Amino acid sequence: MSNPVFNQLETQWKRQAPAPTSSSASGGAPGSTPGAPMYDQQAFNQAQVSYNAPAADAVAMGRMTYDDVIVKTAASLALAIGAAAVGWFASAAVPSVGMPLMLVGFVGGLIFAMVNIFSKTVRPALVLLYAALEGLALGTLSFVVNSALPGVVVQAVVATFAVFLVTLALFASGKVRNSPKLQKFALISLLGIILARVLIWLLALTGVSMGGAGGPTLMGIPLGVLLSFFAVFIGAVCLISDFDQVRIGVERGVPAKYSWMSAFGIMVTLVWLYVEILNILSYMNSR
Repeated sequence: MSNPVFNQLETQWKRQAPAPTSSSASGGAPGSTPGAPMYDQQAFNQAQVSYNAPAADAVAMGRMTYDDVIVKTAASLALAIGAAAVGWFASAAVPSVGMPLMLVGFVGGLIFAMVNIFSKTVRPALVLLYAALEGLALGTLSFVVNSALPGVVVQAVVATFAVFLVTLALFASGKVRNSPKLQKFALISLLGIILARVLIWLLALTGVSMGGAGGPTLMGIPLGVLLSFFAVFIGAVCLISDFDQVRIGVERGVPAKYSWMSAFGIMVTLVWLYVEILNILSYMNSR
């Protein structure tokens, strides 16, 4: 069955066809019907072929897909894990390089994160550099913590991915949804956590412990650890926002390059979750 749109197009071409020439009026070209109007049959056939061809998918059109985000997030995670292995074994071989590596990783990662956040262009290289530097810092930190509390790093890694997978499953099932109120709550909470962390750090410089076992407690739990519990909850909320941004980007057909920014957002949240969970498990395993 022919497409009605092309039936109408054919009618329009017939109407716009030039008037029959003298040859057509007198009988037309050999083999043609005398008096029949002439129109561009070749153009019509090409249009019909274009209509019957399969529609271009998002990949062919250069738009972001879920697969793009998965691949780029996996690549960033793989790079971070590789860099973490370098930091781990370097610290084990030469303990004196542990602190410098951790400092370079966290400070460098923060710088590249800020550049990525405020840059008007998508820069995949900076996303990968962020992943590598954070991996280097986390590998060194993990070695130090695991040396004092063997096995805690494995627990933290498993717990981090468990939070990620549970949050993803809840979001995919529709049981949790992002909303402006949830985003506002997460933003305010995040700013509060950052201010609290800065305050704890400044007090620690003066010799006042707020986050450790020797600091103030609530129901026997140090305030710093309670802050980490709350931070993990806010991290899960941020993951919901990350997943929702990916969904919106795919549905709106944004350019494929923005999958790097989606992967970057997920990486930032995962790094934060791991550090907070490691802090919680370190306290629990040290009791």
